Amino acid sequence: MTYFKLATASWLTPIYLLMLAVTVVAVAVNILREEKLSSQIVGGMVLIPLVLRLLLVK
Repeated sequence: MTYFKLATASWLTPIYLLMLAVTVVAVAVNILREEKLSSQIVGGMVLIPLVLRLLLVK
């Protein structure tokens, strides 16, 4: 299946992906602004599953 077909499988899926994209951007900005390395690492650990969900990887 193509990404577009998966992304439009339900009327809620595009809304979910949009909310997920906003969260990914917010986390990425927070990682770049954070000065403590430990907080950056935690942010990266949070970012990985979010990006995988955004790409619809199961």
